Amino acid sequence: MLHNFPFDTCSLRADTVQALEDTYAALRAKFNISVPNDINLHINKFETININPDISVGGVLQINNTANECYLAFVKIHNYYHSVRSGEDQDFYQYKVWAFITLKNDFGRILIRRETFTDRVVNLIHPVELKFPDDKAFSNKFYVVTNDEQKALLAMNWNFRNAMMDMDDDIEMEALDHTLIISNNKNIDAEQTVQLAELASKIAGLK
Repeated sequence: MLHNFPFDTCSLRADTVQALEDTYAALRAKFNISVPNDINLHINKFETININPDISVGGVLQINNTANECYLAFVKIHNYYHSVRSGEDQDFYQYKVWAFITLKNDFGRILIRRETFTDRVVNLIHPVELKFPDDKAFSNKFYVVTNDEQKALLAMNWNFRNAMMDMDDDIEMEALDHTLIISNNKNIDAEQTVQLAELASKIAGLK
């Protein structure tokens, strides 16, 4: 803990510590947040997070006063590589932030992100994308794949899709049963984390 902040700050660079301080202050100024006790978010179940081989949860904040449970997980990632230019080994830790939301609807397993030109081309050859014929604006904007089409169609109702429409290009969502995670896969930044928290609390507020 640093200055009673609920984050693991061991082996961090000064700029990362500063980013944690700025982010915590920005979140406290905008949201009603608290530190939950003894919570396990089971991050190892989500493919979006597990693309990083060496990770741990360095802190969790709860966004209060939402219809559904909403958490921000501060994930600590170990980076190691050899710099060809300097000839030195680079060994450091960074933080990224994911939102975890527990919803009443069962999504099955879903991946949602902004659709790219490549997605459209591939889908012409191997159509795997879930489409919403009654919502062309959403279907044209997002790429959705699922292992259970019926669950996904029921869970991703109009209110849910409408809440997502302002989602930034870099943000991805993954759902597993009743849990939805949101990430932007960028290193911690106060402004971006506040935007992530705004989207998460908006979705967590759905009834």
